[in-house]
Amino acid sequence: MLIGTANEGRYVLDYPIAQWAFVCVVAGAVVGLLLNIPMVTQDQGYLPAHVAAASLTRADPAAVSRPLAVAVHHGTALVAALLYGAVVAGLSFVLPTAVSLNGIPLIPHIVGIAGISAFIYYFFARIAMPRFGGSVRADADEIIRQWALTAFIFGTALALFVPVLVTWL
Repeated sequence: MLIGTANEGRYVLDYPIAQWAFVCVVAGAVVGLLLNIPMVTQDQGYLPAHVAAASLTRADPAAVSRPLAVAVHHGTALVAALLYGAVVAGLSFVLPTAVSLNGIPLIPHIVGIAGISAFIYYFFARIAMPRFGGSVRADADEIIRQWALTAFIFGTALALFVPVLVTWL
């Protein structure tokens, strides 16, 4: 099944839905790995990932193991990339699709990236950190700033990598 149709009979996303999902998963995995660089170079390191893992385990962030924090970090990247793919596919039906990047409609792509990046930030800043920050709540402002930077880097890297990745398929 292909996603959407353009006025000229071309498909909005020139890819079958399974291939589009595969592109999003691969992009999420690669971008998640790339995010290790800013995560380890910032002052708080993987602390945002520990808070995110704490929200899943209901434990204090200090008690969350590093492997679990890393797994949650990479799992979040995969899920966010799939959500981006779903948003782009859905928006391709309702937003203009005349301009595309390698078969990905530009406006849905930009809106999808901005929306998913904002959602990642908002979810962490307004739900995960206040509810599950535990012993690191004293550093909440710094952790949230780091998460904002990480969400921005995620969105930017995904925005650049997905159009490049589809050219290899």
